[in-house]
Amino acid sequence: MKARKPYLIFTSSANTVVPVVVFKRPFFSSYTTSLWVRFLRFSLLSHKKLEDDLEKLGLTAPQFYVLATIGYAGRLPFGEIGAKMMVTVSNLTGIVDRLEEKKLVSRKRDENDRRVVHVVLTERGVKLYKNAIPLFEKSIAQIFSSLDKPAQKELSALLRKLNSVSGSK
Repeated sequence: MKARKPYLIFTSSANTVVPVVVFKRPFFSSYTTSLWVRFLRFSLLSHKKLEDDLEKLGLTAPQFYVLATIGYAGRLPFGEIGAKMMVTVSNLTGIVDRLEEKKLVSRKRDENDRRVVHVVLTERGVKLYKNAIPLFEKSIAQIFSSLDKPAQKELSALLRKLNSVSGSK
């Protein structure tokens, strides 16, 4: 008796059922494409874990990244924060607006150039930043806990190499 291919059933409308063949092997012919899919899946799953952990602090991931960037570097102009986070100033504006509503950051005009707006942590923002960093580090440690230190260092070296080839810093 010939083995049957497994099927998933999807409904495309209220009255139609469409069988879809499920293959055991990825449908990509290139190993590098499959590797990229694995990398993407890891990235999405680990980002989701971080989002869930940061939600306990009342922060989204982008809000935390802004908070951490300012907390680490001190007051920064919008443009520098955007460059460090690899987001546009227009995207950054909404994130900073929400952090400002939560009284975690404030905007300060540059004393020498009024066109430049710096973002600084408020006292409340500093407290949250100091509490968020250990939670963030614990979350990251859990994500990579299945790799021993040598494997983590190897992964770090490989990612550094990929970043240098792709033009990233």
